[in-house]
Amino acid sequence: MKTILNTSRVINVLALICLLGGPWGIMFTGYLQVFAALFFLMAFPKNLWIYIYFGVVGIFFLIWNGKLDTWLFIIPICLIFYLSYIIHGTKSKKTMTNLSKNLKQ
Repeated sequence: MKTILNTSRVINVLALICLLGGPWGIMFTGYLQVFAALFFLMAFPKNLWIYIYFGVVGIFFLIWNGKLDTWLFIIPICLIFYLSYIIHGTKSKKTMTNLSKNLKQ
């Protein structure tokens, strides 16, 4: 699980680097972040926040009309930060177990 979480984090960082590519970078960032979210989902299948992410992604593609000049592109930008917060803010179970053991000592 820790390896999957770390893989998800690396993919997310690569996705954030793609933002430097301008409009094409946002598209690649979206692809990589969905890929990172799938890895995260494998590591934490009971995490509610990741299901909310996939729901908002689905809603975005349902209401998007295919044009690049709409206000809807606020949603993907928010999703970039939201997924980054979820992935990098989550600790693996092993880390949480070690922290709780250290607090009990």
